[in-house]
Amino acid sequence: MPYITSQNAAITADRNWLVSKQYDGRWSSTERARLKDITKRYKISWSGNTRKIPWNSLLERVDIIPVSMVATMAAAESGWGTSKLARANNNLFGMKCGSGKCNNGPGKVKGYSRFGSVKESVQAYVANLNTHPAYSSFRKSRAQLRKNDQEVTATAMIHKLKGYSTRGSSYNNYLFAMYQDNQRLIAAHM
Repeated sequence: MPYITSQNAAITADRNWLVSKQYDGRWSSTERARLKDITKRYKISWSGNTRKIPWNSLLERVDIIPVSMVATMAAAESGWGTSKLARANNNLFGMKCGSGKCNNGPGKVKGYSRFGSVKESVQAYVANLNTHPAYSSFRKSRAQLRKNDQEVTATAMIHKLKGYSTRGSSYNNYLFAMYQDNQRLIAAHM
């Protein structure tokens, strides 16, 4: 939970900074460098021209993932942290590694990403949801909630996560039921 919370805090800081700069006509070299770093981390193409900043894309991607949703996903994907993938690879989310990018050694689960820590696993998962093309509809739904001045919650977002599992909507139903069954447990650790 602390890793999820700190990751969301970092995202919120970037998002708040972007919102504060959105209508600002002046950019220092430090601010340009920060914007360049954010666009790189969120895989957004930007020419460097401060008059042509892709604000919609930025604000769609630079946003939190509900803490209770991340916790539910981690519990579901890792068997509450007991799976071999979680223990050997620090991979709580069942994230596969890209072709040719697996760096698995002895005792590791082959074909799946390996992380140096649980914190890195959480960071990779959040980055994946905020950048991978497969989760574009998730990000658009979240942006719509923001536009309608509604809170981004696990309840609102779990069913928007299309394509995470080959099980499709039955996986989302499973996640939602797991979230509902464990709401108090999750809330107690927030």
